[in-house]
Amino acid sequence: MSSIRNAVERRVHRERAQPQERKRLGLLEKHKDYSLRAKDFNKKKAQLRALRQKAADRNEDEFYFGMMSRKGPGNSLSQGKRWSGTVEGDRGNKVMDLDTVRLLKTQDVGYVRTVRSAALKEIKGLEERVVGLGGSLDAQDEEEFEDDDEMSFGAPKTKPKKTVFTEGVEERKEILQHKTEKAAHNEEDVDMEEDDTAKKNPEALRADQRQRLLQKLQRRLQNSRKKLRILTRTEYQLELQRAKTSKTATSMNGVTKSGKKFKVRERKR
Repeated sequence: MSSIRNAVERRVHRERAQPQERKRLGLLEKHKDYSLRAKDFNKKKAQLRALRQKAADRNEDEFYFGMMSRKGPGNSLSQGKRWSGTVEGDRGNKVMDLDTVRLLKTQDVGYVRTVRSAALKEIKGLEERVVGLGGSLDAQDEEEFEDDDEMSFGAPKTKPKKTVFTEGVEERKEILQHKTEKAAHNEEDVDMEEDDTAKKNPEALRADQRQRLLQKLQRRLQNSRKKLRILTRTEYQLELQRAKTSKTATSMNGVTKSGKKFKVRERKR
């Protein structure tokens, strides 16, 4: 049956040409041409919408000195043959697409979660050791709220240094030698006192060692809690950035750079 259908001569359906009076306008646009043109138009419209949103969310206080010295791409009329269409100072680095950035954000969140879970385990172990030595965890919480510098991770505070001016090299050597002898003498006195205390009362020595260990554990616990708070805040910020770049709306609330609060619709349960 198919061979008989192919044997019959069929009518050739030609595309409609441009009328004679409209020849000056070029070829007649077909539906496939319109589809390509509409797709390109919608793509540019979405890109402009994204740029407007980015401009609305920008930080008005952000400033770099490169803004003063860097020039735009210019145009061929002003620069002539020297015009290349690129920004002066541009190193030619390609901008990563949104899918790649979204994947990198996901990996960053995974790493922060791993480190945060390890910090939680460390805090739990330190709390058990502090309680086992008879220490209190409430005092640690009060110290955490009093300490506002969370990025220091418990760095020891440096003592102010005193500058001593001498008349010559000999006087400087004498002062250094005197300080060294004084420090060595103090260490010997402390060692002798500890030996006497250990001989007289070994229970007091063990109690002193237990107290030193407790103080050391409490300092480690305080630093670990600071680290946990920083990791928690970092994880929230990464989740917020990933929610902003996601393809679909997610249940994440946040604040733009200009201070405007927004709430993305939640997924139906």
